[in-house]
Amino acid sequence: MFTKYAERYVLRTPSAGKYLGVNGHDAQIRASDTLDNAWIFHTHDGAVTHALWIGEVHGETPDVVKLDH
Repeated sequence: MFTKYAERYVLRTPSAGKYLGVNGHDAQIRASDTLDNAWIFHTHDGAVTHALWIGEVHGETPDVVKLDH
């Protein structure tokens, strides 16, 4: 079933509860308390894939959180 809304997911660190984003200055992953600068994914698979990659590199796999519309 199609909807007029796209799904949106973000990554959140389980230990600190912060949302992950990409710094526009140097393209490094950074944590934020708000969703304002969160890295938004439009598919669950994409968000999970990136969470697993981040977990491999940083030792903690972020949670994938679906945003309400």
